[in-house]
Amino acid sequence: MTTGGTPRGHRPADLDLTKLRLVREAIQHNVQGRRLVWRKTETRPRSAFAVVIATSFLIASLIYLSVPSANPARTSSAAAARIASGSDARDFGALDPAPRPLSRSVLPLTVRKIVLDPGHGGTQNGAVSTSGVAEKEITLDIGLRLRRLLQDARYEVLMTRETDATLSLERRVAFANGSGADLFVSVHVNWIPRRETRPLETYFAGPTDDPATLRLASVENRDSGYSLAAYRRLLEKVYMDSRREESHALAARLNTELYRSLSEVNPELENRGVKTAPFAVLIGTEMPAILVEVSCLSNEADVRLLTNADYRDRVAAALLHGIQTYASELGGVGRKEG
Repeated sequence: MTTGGTPRGHRPADLDLTKLRLVREAIQHNVQGRRLVWRKTETRPRSAFAVVIATSFLIASLIYLSVPSANPARTSSAAAARIASGSDARDFGALDPAPRPLSRSVLPLTVRKIVLDPGHGGTQNGAVSTSGVAEKEITLDIGLRLRRLLQDARYEVLMTRETDATLSLERRVAFANGSGADLFVSVHVNWIPRRETRPLETYFAGPTDDPATLRLASVENRDSGYSLAAYRRLLEKVYMDSRREESHALAARLNTELYRSLSEVNPELENRGVKTAPFAVLIGTEMPAILVEVSCLSNEADVRLLTNADYRDRVAAALLHGIQTYASELGGVGRKEG
């Protein structure tokens, strides 16, 4: 049965064909009419014929485009698939995928200049033992001993402080960045509430959710010297620091050498390994940078060792070996050229 001359259940695809057939018949009718006129007048205005053909095809295109697709979702999916596969990449300006990380073995590097940062100083005592030994004294003595060892190994060494001077973290960072140093090593001595613990730990810049590490960072950052305007820049560097891999490698080498050497005379030393922490002095520097807590002033046994020159020599020598190990792995000579 039909309604208005159209069969029931007529599909959109059949309707498309019907429309196109009607357009084709209209074009043929116009062409035949024009040929009849040309025969009568014995002229063939080709330009008029071209206009008719172009107009007819334009009408056909408009009719075709006005007809909804039988399955729009399928068309969209197909287009999306072409884009995803890259076949339409030039049409849509698709970007190349992110490059893979470049292996540092491609660019053999050397370590020539090192900045040593003895923690605290001047009015900033740092941790203080119950017997009155201040962190600032221990860190400066170890830094001076390490400088001599590094210079003997033909490295160029700079120190953020060489005396009992007060120096903000911002100034330490500015000094290191302005020197064009290859490495930055900040030496500290820990203090924790559990006084029986004798930890060794090494840090590089990065976020953390460890409460103990956050407390330590807040103490170390107390005299940073940074203003609120620098907060966003520092926060961005905590999460998007391109030096992180190298800083991690440096921290691992120093921590390994320290534990191997110090545990020989301090068997109760607890190796807490390498960690990330938002220390301002590490965040601001532009070269691989680490902060090492070589011992703990809250433990009196550690205090007795730290006040012994031989033990501080051992700490300095272990730091030297860690730096040399890291430098040798970069693929260069690891020291200044002759």
